[in-house]
Formats: sequence, structure tokens, C-alpha cells
Amino acid sequence: MEEKKYPLVVDLDGTLISTDILMEQIFKLIKDKPLYFFFIIFWLFKGYAYLKNEVSKRVVLNISLLPFKFNVLNYIQEQKKQSRTIILATAAQFEVAQSIASHLNLFDEVLATTPDLNLRGNNKRKVLNEKFGEKGYDYVGDAYVDLNVWKSARKAILIEPTKDLIARAQKISEIEKIFYPSNNKFYTLLKSIRISQWIKNLLLFVPILLSHNWNPYSYLITLLGFASFSFLSSAVYLLNDLNDLESDREHPLKKKRPLASGEMHLSTGLYLSAFLIILSLSVSLLLLNYQFTIILLAYFFLNILYTLFLKANPIIDIITLSILYTLRLIAGGILSDVVLSDWFISFSIFFFTSLAVLKRYTELKLFSASSLNLSNKRGYTFEDINFLLFSGLSLSSISTLIFLLYTQSNKVYNLYSNPKYLIFIAPILLFFNMRTWYNATKIKDTDNPIEIILKDKINYILFLLVLFILIIAI
Repeated sequence: MEEKKYPLVVDLDGTLISTDILMEQIFKLIKDKPLYFFFIIFWLFKGYAYLKNEVSKRVVLNISLLPFKFNVLNYIQEQKKQSRTIILATAAQFEVAQSIASHLNLFDEVLATTPDLNLRGNNKRKVLNEKFGEKGYDYVGDAYVDLNVWKSARKAILIEPTKDLIARAQKISEIEKIFYPSNNKFYTLLKSIRISQWIKNLLLFVPILLSHNWNPYSYLITLLGFASFSFLSSAVYLLNDLNDLESDREHPLKKKRPLASGEMHLSTGLYLSAFLIILSLSVSLLLLNYQFTIILLAYFFLNILYTLFLKANPIIDIITLSILYTLRLIAGGILSDVVLSDWFISFSIFFFTSLAVLKRYTELKLFSASSLNLSNKRGYTFEDINFLLFSGLSLSSISTLIFLLYTQSNKVYNLYSNPKYLIFIAPILLFFNMRTWYNATKIKDTDNPIEIILKDKINYILFLLVLFILIIAI
């Protein structure tokens, strides 16, 4: 009976939800109205309370999509059943906190930031002490700033704390319960930068391999270029995820990404992205040539344009994706000092455009299988599935035809001593393209063309056959 006398006070950011409300609002505001970035800086000089109030006036978050911590919610529900008074006390702006409380229907009262007071740290402790008295409440928190509150709370409940935070909390309060993190932070980091997508950057090695250049130094330079491109592509993925938080949370697969799910803090994603950009450009500027840096910057800014504007425009988005693939080949050619032939560029354009169409096709298939009406997020509707299927098959067939014509050109005699064998690659390529599209019509659990290709074990046999033909042709 004694426990019922003490209210349970619950923090919001990082405690009840795996994100930060203010950062969510700022990212959404800048996404919708980029010029507000300068207003945000001005508001910040007037204090956090003022900033939160001004941002909240202009941003409405979809509360139902926020990444709630269900283990914490279950704990609160258990306490609620024991007739405890449950208080939401948060540094988030009051109206936002109130809407979250209404959505959950768990809290008896909401204490939050007002235009005059940022309810955080010592300010929160003072308000709670005035309301409930010293040691008159239990407090659920997750961060070092919550130490200020725990020293006045009767008991502390810690959410996914570090070992150091546990040690500090033990010195000032009685710890009743600890919710340990369920995910490995290093794995989360690797997942967030999408290392599996670095396989796309192996395209940088294609020009040097096809030129039959076996100089180790050239391969070392290309390897450095691969690292630089991979760092930058990971930074782009992070920025894209920050930009697409709400839409990713509606997506059946993307909602599991670290930033959308709350496994990674938004500020961590932003800082990590900045670090990777600096690292990428440092490698490029200090160890590689300026032409490669230009391609790198072109890749970055085209990705930003794609994220902000182009990906919602049908056809334009597909062409943009194919250009991003082709830029990797151009970058590889620059690093290895190989001039890409017209045949090679032509083949690449059609082949990569086919892959880009495949991505949109599989997205629509995934949405359809999940019974979600999200296809208009990319500018396409379910009625476009057949159009994309026909376009993708046509483009992939044209790429095969271009390769076939290349094998009959005079260009092959400059690189191969037995070019007559190259023609046998054409039916393998045709089979690969048709099988990939056939698999895409059957698969309903992914929208990643690379994943579809890598999952098909037949493709590894096809790769070995092509490699064998290339060796005997040389």
C-alpha cells in the first residue's frame, strides 16, 4: 500500500520514446521550409524555452509514428494498475507533451516546458519538489541531466543507462529498476551506415579490371577511392534517413532502420554523417586527385537534390539513380587513368537504369503485399507496376544488345587476344537480367535490387562463368 502513495514521474525524450522531440521538430521544419534554419539559430539565442515554443507553433508531429519504448510503456501500465499516480514530466513543449499523453491515455498529469520555463535538469527537480516534496516521488529517466532529479527522488528507474550513469545514480539515489539496452551499439552503428551497401562502390574497380591493368599501386589508389566513396555514401544514407524519419516509420522495412526506430539518437546520426563527410573528403583531397574529388562532390550534391526534390518525381528519380551508379564508374576510371569507352558508358546507362526501375518496382510490390497505400511517396501508384516491369525488362534487354554489339566491334581487338569468346557472355547476361526480374515478381519482402541479386545463388555461378570467359578471351 505504501507504494501507491508515491507518484511515478516519467521523462519523455529517450525514456518513453527513443528519440528527441525538439530534434524531430527541427528536422521536419527545415525539411519543409529550409530557410527556417536561420530563424532557429535566432530563436536559440533567446533560450531553449523560446526555441521550443516557436518551433512547436510551426510543426505538427505524427504522434502515432514516434518510436515508443514498449517495455517502458508496459512497466507504466503495470504501475497504473496498482493505482499509482503517473506524471509525464518532460522538457518537450507543453502542447506536444499533452498530445502524447492524450495518445497514450496513461498519465494523470503533464508537466512540460512553457514559453517561460525549460523543464529540464534542475528546473524539473525544483518543480517536482515543490509539487511532491523532497523524496516524495519516483523518477524514470535515461540521461546524465536526470541525475539532478534523481538526487531528490525517492527511487530511480533507469532506462538504457551506461555503466557510468548507473554508478553515479547509485551514489545519490536508490535504484529500483534498470531497463538495459537490447541492442549492440556497435552493430547499430554498422547498420546505420549500411555497410552492406558499400558493395555498390566496388564499381570503382570495374574500369581498372576491364583495362587489364595489374599494377598494384593502381589498385591501392582505387582502394582508397573505394573507402572515400563508401564513407561519403554512408553519410548520404544517414542524411537521407534524417530527412525521411516519418515516411520511413510508415515503411514496412525502413521503419527498422536505426534512426527511424530510435536505436540511434538523431544527434548521433547527424554528427556521424558530418564526421564521415570530413573523413571522405580528407582521404580524397590528401591522397587522391582533384578530378576524383569533383566526382565525389557531384555524387554528394546530386544525392542531396535527390533526397530533397527529385525522388518524388517519376522517371526523373530513376534517371538520377542510374546517374549515381554511373558516377562510380567514372570515378573508378579517373583513379585508374582509364578512359571509359562509349560502348561501356552506353551499356552502363541502360543497365543501371534497369536496376533503378527494379528498385521502384519492388517498392510498389512491397507496399502492395503490405496493404499499405504508400506508393505515392515516390510519385508512383500501384497502377504503374506493369509500366515499370515492361520498362525494366526493356532496358535490361537493350543493355544486353549493346554488349552483344560491342563484342562484334573493332574495340575488342585492342584488349583481348581471343575476343570471339566474349559473345558467349551475352546469353549469360540476358539470362541474368530476365531471372532477376522474374525473381522480383515473386519476392515481396524486400525492395533492394542488390539484395535480390545476392540472394540468388545461381548468380554466383553466372559470375564464375563470365569470369572464365573473360580469362580465356584475354
